[in-house]
Amino acid sequence: MRLHAHVNPASPLAAIFFESRIQAALPDGVALSFSASPEGLEEGLATAEVLLLVGQAPLQDLPRRAPHLRWISYASAGVEWLLQAGLPDGVTLTNASGTHISKAAEFALLSVLMLHNRLPHFATAQRAHRWAPQPVGTVAGRTVLVLGMGALGGAAATALARQGMRVIGNSQSGRPHPDVAVMTQGDGFRAWLPQADVLLIALPLTPATHGLIGRAELDLLPPHAGVVNIGRGEILDAEALAAKLQEGSLSGAVLDALPQEPLPADSPLWDTPNLVITPHCGLYDPAEYAPRCLDAFAANLARFREGEALHQVVDRARGY
Repeated sequence: MRLHAHVNPASPLAAIFFESRIQAALPDGVALSFSASPEGLEEGLATAEVLLLVGQAPLQDLPRRAPHLRWISYASAGVEWLLQAGLPDGVTLTNASGTHISKAAEFALLSVLMLHNRLPHFATAQRAHRWAPQPVGTVAGRTVLVLGMGALGGAAATALARQGMRVIGNSQSGRPHPDVAVMTQGDGFRAWLPQADVLLIALPLTPATHGLIGRAELDLLPPHAGVVNIGRGEILDAEALAAKLQEGSLSGAVLDALPQEPLPADSPLWDTPNLVITPHCGLYDPAEYAPRCLDAFAANLARFREGEALHQVVDRARGY
C-alpha cells in the first residue's frame, strides 16, 4: 500500500507531525512518502492510494493528479475547506474527530467555572483598577445548554454534569446522552435559552450552523448568562455578543474560536469587557495530539487493508 503524508509547514501542527513519527506509527507493508512542499505533494499524489494530510493543501483536479487515491485522512477535525475542494466521489474522507476529547472536557469545565465565578468581570475590573466584588455560590444546580453533542460536546457534558450542573443537550439526531438531563433536537434548543446560565457551543461549521447564534438567540439568554465557544467562530455573531457584553445584558464570555484567526490587532473584541479570548488553543494538547491522531490513523489503516468500514468518516452531506 502506498501512503503519502503531506505536512503544510504553515500549519500549527507541522512541528508535531514529522516524518519519523509518522513512519514509526505505521504497520508493516505500508510504503510511505513524505512532503512539505507543493512539488513534493505533486510527486506523492501520482502514486498514493492514501493521503495523510496535515494542514491545508491544493487538492483540485485530483482524478488527474492522484489516479490511485482512495482515501484522505485529515489530521484535524474541521473539514469545511475540504468539503469545498471538490473531492472525487470515490475518495473517502476521514478526520481527527474525537482526538480532543480529554482536553475538551477540561477546557469546557474551566471556561464554565470562570464564567460562573465572574473571572471575566474581575479581569475587566482589574484592568480598570476597579475593586468590584461579585461573590457567587457553587456551580451545582446551574444549567448549561450544550449545542453539539458529538465528541467534544459529549465530553463537556460529562465534565459539567459531574460538577452537579443540569445539562441540556442539542444535536441534529436528538440521541440521548447519559449525562444530559434534557436532549433537544435541531432548532428545539431555542426554547431552552431563557433557562440557560451558560450557553456552550461545540458545533462543527456547516451551512446549517453558520451564523446560528445571532442577536435574536443571545437576547433569549438571561442577563446573568455567559457564553462559551469551543466550536467554530463563524457559528456565533461575535459583534452581537460584544454589543451584549458592552450593554451588560450578558455577564461574560469565553471564546476559543473567533470569526477571523488570527484575530486582527485592531479588532474591538480585544477590548470588549467581560470577554476572555484564547487563541484557538484551548482544546489542543501538544504532547498527546499527534500520538492519539496517529494511533487512530493506524487503526483505520488496518481496517482499510482488510476492506472494513473506516472510523471517523466525514458525511459530506452533513458537513462533518
